[in-house]
Amino acid sequence: MSIITQIKSEQVAKHGLPAAVFKDKDTYQKECDTLFGDGWASIGCGQQISKPGDILPVRIAGHSLIATRSKNGDIGVFHNICRHKAAPLIDEPCNKRSIVCPYHKWTFKIDGNLLSAPRYFGNENKVMSNEDKADKGLIEVRFALWWDIIFVNINGNAEPFEDFIKPLDDLLSSYPKDDIRMLSTTDYSGEVNWKLAVDNFLDGYHVPFVHSQACTVESVLEQDDLILSDNIVGLRLPNGASAKPAKTAKRLPHFTGLAAEKRGTQQWFGIFPNTLFFVDPCWVQTIVIKPMGETHTAESLSIYVVNDEAASDEYVEERAKLHDVLNEVNQQDIELLDKLQVTRSNDIANQGHLNTAWDQVNMTFHQMWLNKMTAQS
Repeated sequence: MSIITQIKSEQVAKHGLPAAVFKDKDTYQKECDTLFGDGWASIGCGQQISKPGDILPVRIAGHSLIATRSKNGDIGVFHNICRHKAAPLIDEPCNKRSIVCPYHKWTFKIDGNLLSAPRYFGNENKVMSNEDKADKGLIEVRFALWWDIIFVNINGNAEPFEDFIKPLDDLLSSYPKDDIRMLSTTDYSGEVNWKLAVDNFLDGYHVPFVHSQACTVESVLEQDDLILSDNIVGLRLPNGASAKPAKTAKRLPHFTGLAAEKRGTQQWFGIFPNTLFFVDPCWVQTIVIKPMGETHTAESLSIYVVNDEAASDEYVEERAKLHDVLNEVNQQDIELLDKLQVTRSNDIANQGHLNTAWDQVNMTFHQMWLNKMTAQS
């Protein structure tokens, strides 16, 4: 009997997921095949590939992908394999006019179409026709772009992305999402199961104690739980931005046209399975969680300001301070999570107790995981 089939919903509500699922190899493999194959998982951000020819390779939950920006500005997502013998194509972020396989030099356009294959017909030295090339381009991956986040559905079977994201899209409809401008992307790596990284982000209780520079106890006492759908949960601090120390010496500009009653509101969300998303009146943060193994996780943290004014030379110092503070917070979490992996994956952790005053969102995330994993069993 697998670990998953033995988990009871009542136990999860009281104690959280059992320790074994944070280290079990078979469980991780099933997550790769189902959660990250069946659902809408994020892989990066559109502004990471801002110029024509930009290519972003991503490894996530056993899948190797590339996101590209074509010469006409369109984004594409493809499996990172040659159509000849599945050799990997791109190892590092880069900018190229074409993609050349290192194995046999098959060459692909940035839009994925096959450009050439040397001596494809052997001794018969003739040129490949368009018909010859038609079924040999890079394998496309279904994707969607939302708030600059690139979401993929690898097996192509998920519900329409617009339906998947609608509850959160509606909640944030008054924010001009197309105005955000990327400040930075920083990569992290931790010896931790990916679920613990997600769970930590959704834990408002720890913030004033681990990140005292970012938040006060008084502000998190106002925390509202947001259960938006079977895939989206979050937290809201109605006065978050005004009830903690300022992150910058001078206030960065707010979202253009943001209602006065929202100018102190912070909200952060977990979009199942691996997208962490924080919306402040003056900045936005996305963390893409990339499982690399049952006890190893990579992260990419991207920070945005909210309009062209905030991206101007007038706010250079404020942007630098914001970058430093948000990355300091994430580094504190990484250091904590590396230690938590050891203790939370030990069976003694099964005697822990969730706190109903603080852990409803975390419990909901655990139940989401259980429901989706058992539905596939």
